[in-house]
Amino acid sequence: MPGKRELTKENSASAAAKSAQAGWLFPAIIGAALVSVYAGFCIASWAADAIAPHTLIGGEDVVGLTHSEVLWAVDSMLDDLRYNSGVHAILEDGSEAAYLSYDELGLVFDADALAEDAYASSHSGNVLTDGWRLLTATLGRSTVVTPEPQPGWEDGAAQKLAAVTQVVPEDFSYEVLDNDILRLTKQEIGRDTDPAALSARLRDAEADETGSRTVELPYTVTSGEPGDLTAIDALLGGRAANAKYDAESKSIVRERAALHFDIAQAQQLLDAAAPGATVDIPTESFEPQVTAEELEQVLFRDLLGTYTTKVGGAPGRKANVRLTAERVNGVVLNSGDEFNYYDYCGPFTAANGYQSAPGYLHGKTVEMDGGGACQCSSTLYAAALLSNLEIVARTAHGFASEYIGLGLDATVSGGGPDFIFRNNTLYPIKIETVYSDKNRLTVNLYGTKTDDLTVKMRTEVLSVKPFEEEIVDDPTLAPGERVVEQTAYTGYTVNTYRQLYRGDELVSETFEARSKYNARNRIVRVGPTEEGATIAPESNTPAPEPEASPVTPSLEPTETEIPVETPVPETPTDIPGGVDPTPISEQLERLTQPGGDV
Repeated sequence: MPGKRELTKENSASAAAKSAQAGWLFPAIIGAALVSVYAGFCIASWAADAIAPHTLIGGEDVVGLTHSEVLWAVDSMLDDLRYNSGVHAILEDGSEAAYLSYDELGLVFDADALAEDAYASSHSGNVLTDGWRLLTATLGRSTVVTPEPQPGWEDGAAQKLAAVTQVVPEDFSYEVLDNDILRLTKQEIGRDTDPAALSARLRDAEADETGSRTVELPYTVTSGEPGDLTAIDALLGGRAANAKYDAESKSIVRERAALHFDIAQAQQLLDAAAPGATVDIPTESFEPQVTAEELEQVLFRDLLGTYTTKVGGAPGRKANVRLTAERVNGVVLNSGDEFNYYDYCGPFTAANGYQSAPGYLHGKTVEMDGGGACQCSSTLYAAALLSNLEIVARTAHGFASEYIGLGLDATVSGGGPDFIFRNNTLYPIKIETVYSDKNRLTVNLYGTKTDDLTVKMRTEVLSVKPFEEEIVDDPTLAPGERVVEQTAYTGYTVNTYRQLYRGDELVSETFEARSKYNARNRIVRVGPTEEGATIAPESNTPAPEPEASPVTPSLEPTETEIPVETPVPETPTDIPGGVDPTPISEQLERLTQPGGDV
């Protein structure tokens, strides 16, 4: 039995040794295999001239390419990158504000450096490192080489992106469409990009697998001017404007329709609209009565009224009448315009071209600058009446004028009174004056006649105040010699009426004005007479009326038609003006200013 025990012990030790040897040998074999494999990869990487698998340049796999082949591939790949990849500039909400390709940004990539980086990733010159790269690449690990633009590209790219992402704010605007729709365009938000801040963000941005970069745009917001609907309503609304004549350019200005719309409704729709959006607002249209096409056919077509007066008196007076006629000649009044005689002819001073001529001051005849300037205003007044125009302001002279009929004169002076009439027709009118070689002043008013009515003026004499003659002894004169110191005027109070006729039928009669003319005594200086003799006035009643006179100096009302020239008895031929009813102190003050009483 002892022998068996010994045999058993020996077999057990041998088995244990064999088991231990078997446990060590397997890992060793595996390790050796791995070392052999790694060594194989090292040898393969050292021996191979190709780029390891899973090497990507800008997303393109360049596995298997040699050092010379990868440069060609990079050139082709970069062309695709420049045109198909770029920078996405986005807003805070993630929406894209702009995109520019690398080509549009002017970026340059170094193809040689990129090819070298891709090749060097598996051919570093270290066999162990290159073997490991090849091994891991075989197992699926990728090496990504990202194309990078040349240094300093951010500033130039930021400037170009800032330019294309810049949004100029648009102000509110409006237009009227052909169908009278009011189109409102809401103001638009603007955007101002900061190039410096954008350059910094581009520098930190990384390219994605396609080579593109995304960067949030740094900008400030600006807004266009909002609309003022109340101002638009005032501009488009109001009254429709007829076509009119522009005297300066001698052309016709087109008509304008008046449009009205609901301001509150329009504002509500505009507030709800997006920036830059348009809103159409219905309007109510009021069309003009005279269009440019119509006015072109009838402009100054008809003679509305005309009047002629005889110009008498001293040369200075005639010169003043001629000057005033020149200054109103050619004046054009559009529909609704007012004509103020003094605005065109005043002030009546030497500095303004007027000569000295007889005029009235406090009922006396004196020399003054501008004497006679009222003859043109009076002739124009009569022509305006016969043209059936609206008289705004008119004052009769203090004394009846020889050159024109009772109630047809109009005096004008610096500081007032004024002579003003309005064009109450739908069409422009033009003043034409003609001063003839025979000292006749004619005023014609041209316009467009739209009816078949004619105007006649009726004068009603309410009262007549005869003048008296005052005798003044003058020892310096020869015995019985008579010298008229002051001419006489008969006083009148008259009403004038404007009558409208259609043919011979009286259509209407309206009161025009009441004119009161003062009487003035004749003052005669007489030389010495024989002792005991008396000097009697020649006459204390008005002189007989000329046959052509339409005015009969009677206390009873009379009706007359005023002819072209209407003389009035007992008025001098060389005195133009009239009595000013204002206080003497005011008259004296006025005479020190331009445009004294004429």
